[in-house]
Amino acid sequence: MVEGRASARAGGPAHHSPAVYSIAAHRGFADALVAGLIPRYGAGPMGLAGLTLLVPSQRAARTITEAFIRAMGAGGRVAGLLLPRLVAVGDLDLDEALGPLFDPLDAEGIAPAADPTRRWLRLAGLLAAIEGPEVAGGAARLRRAREAARMLDRLQVEGIAPDSLLDEEVIALVGEQAEHWRDATRDFLKLHALWRFDCAGRGEVDPPERRNALFAAAAARWQAQPPAGPIVAAGVTSASPALARLLRVVAGLPDGAVILPDFDLAMDEEVWAELGLAGAPAEAGGPAFGSGDAVTHPQYHLKLLLNRMGVARTEVQPWHRAGLAAAPPERARALSALFLPPQASARWVDLPEPARRLAGVRLMPTAGPAEEARALAILIRQALEEPGKRVALVTPDRALAGRVVAQLGRWGIAADDSAGQPLTRKAAGRLALLLAEVAAEGAPPVPLIALLSHPLVGRALAEMPRGQWLEQARALDLALRGPRPDAGLAPLRALVEQISRRQGGEGAILGWWQAVEAALAPLFALPPEGPLADQIDALILAAEALCGEAVWAEADGRLLGGLLEDWRAAAAAEDTVLPLRDLPAALRDGLEEVAVRPAWGGHPRVAIYGLLEARMARADLMLCAGLVEGVWPGAPAPEPLLPPALLRHLGVPGADFRIGLAAHDLAACLGAPQVVLSWAARDASAPVIPSRFVLRVEAMLGADLAARHHERQALEWAAAIDSRPEAP
Repeated sequence: MVEGRASARAGGPAHHSPAVYSIAAHRGFADALVAGLIPRYGAGPMGLAGLTLLVPSQRAARTITEAFIRAMGAGGRVAGLLLPRLVAVGDLDLDEALGPLFDPLDAEGIAPAADPTRRWLRLAGLLAAIEGPEVAGGAARLRRAREAARMLDRLQVEGIAPDSLLDEEVIALVGEQAEHWRDATRDFLKLHALWRFDCAGRGEVDPPERRNALFAAAAARWQAQPPAGPIVAAGVTSASPALARLLRVVAGLPDGAVILPDFDLAMDEEVWAELGLAGAPAEAGGPAFGSGDAVTHPQYHLKLLLNRMGVARTEVQPWHRAGLAAAPPERARALSALFLPPQASARWVDLPEPARRLAGVRLMPTAGPAEEARALAILIRQALEEPGKRVALVTPDRALAGRVVAQLGRWGIAADDSAGQPLTRKAAGRLALLLAEVAAEGAPPVPLIALLSHPLVGRALAEMPRGQWLEQARALDLALRGPRPDAGLAPLRALVEQISRRQGGEGAILGWWQAVEAALAPLFALPPEGPLADQIDALILAAEALCGEAVWAEADGRLLGGLLEDWRAAAAAEDTVLPLRDLPAALRDGLEEVAVRPAWGGHPRVAIYGLLEARMARADLMLCAGLVEGVWPGAPAPEPLLPPALLRHLGVPGADFRIGLAAHDLAACLGAPQVVLSWAARDASAPVIPSRFVLRVEAMLGADLAARHHERQALEWAAAIDSRPEAP
């Protein structure tokens, strides 16, 4: 097919049906993709080098690269083949949508993007001018500015023009809302206008607007003159209008193709129709997102993408290749039935048992997160007994992932959590937060002792061994247990002098405190309210005085250093002023958004993914864990700036749409050869509700069949692993 399509190149763009393919969930997307690309484009050692692959994210690029490596190592193939060019175009989640795009050489004439950190602080300044002094500022205003930046991005990703916010229908819809929504909408429209005027004065645009312009420029250029090499979009499911138009051009190129993940070609037409319009085609405009149960269906966003591309469902063809790890074909039919919309799901009662059976899928309900982590670790350990078997744990619950990593340490298995941990949970991030709390509250006892006992603190003072440092911190800790001293360093110095006299005047703790006091001095020189750049400077000086270069040595320290430098430069440029008492909260909000991912070096056959990382990844055994409401799918976030009815009218995806994405992620995982669905009856504090996806599985299977799908051996071993006979 590719050869026949390529013959149209000499005569300019050919008019033919779009080349849109689908790889079913049970075939394994990345491996099946590579298995089809190599024979199509891999003739000779330089064949694949001329191919450009548009992928949703850098994580997807890594997954596809690993699939190429596996394919070249399978069957005795010769290694050394040059890989195609992998270009991330951004997928459904906004952190991916703002990632690396096309080569900067292709961006001639397109305005540069505004720096995200400087934009955030600038929006905070504009909010202060709009809201006035009577509205809470400080960290709360910075938080509102961050939410406003996200809302601006959401509007621009959907291609919503600024003038549409002033449309008569929009104004009438806002007038029907409650008073607080009318006030919030009015403030956001003012902020939107001021920010656009500000950007125009600097000749900049928002990152999503530049992204849309890049897509439009590439689409126009490729449509006018098809590129020399083949272009394939693989795994891209974002339904944003600009990207949908680009994908339509790619599908129509002589050597182009669009390959969708987990598109259900077996779905009945009546079920497909029940999903609704799912938006208008890209050239027709109109509201994009519906409401109700259809939006939560895992195929809804793919239908939306096809409609915006102007491609009919009948034009999508199956990709005639399977991955290395493929599930039984009958699983695909059961998965299609599993996620039927509400009206169509009534046919479950008429399905025979073979059509409802999920062969290779096990259910594992547990009592709590500790038991769940033990059982999951046992399943991973058991899978590694089989040579060559790969196992992946997929969960949005990072705490559960950490528990499983700790349990795997029983057997010396080092598993990397590729989704990472927030910087607030790492040593460098905790150090920065403790320094901010000490500065903001005048060295309160609890943060002060936590800071002085921090594993990084004290390394800059080489003349005092670590054990002696901790002894002095312990002495101060005991002395502080009582009435709280006044804020500041002077009362603490008087307390240390009392301890020194009780110790016989040896002076060890006094010398130790003098070093601590000198290190903390920059923090206590800060005024109650002042420039954020000066506060960041003081944090950096105090951290280096206490820890030396060790604070920046590891991956978390390097990320912290980059964030602080970014904040300092942007705050100095925008003259941002912050009350010192709000510094800890503002810093915590920023650190929570930075994920620290481990370096390579974990077990080669064990992977731990978040939902984003698991897209397109596949293993012989997929453990889907943390399947409870509020986790998978996640709890819907409230809309703080614009009323939900207005967002639906404008075509901005809401919380229901995210549920559909979570369902699509689970459907993809269910395509693995062996799958375990795991959930706990309670979390660390209270009972929880099993995920709606789990309830669907149990309802479709029925009580008797569901009981036969339960995983029992791992739970028995998890209960016995820590038990031992009583001592005589």
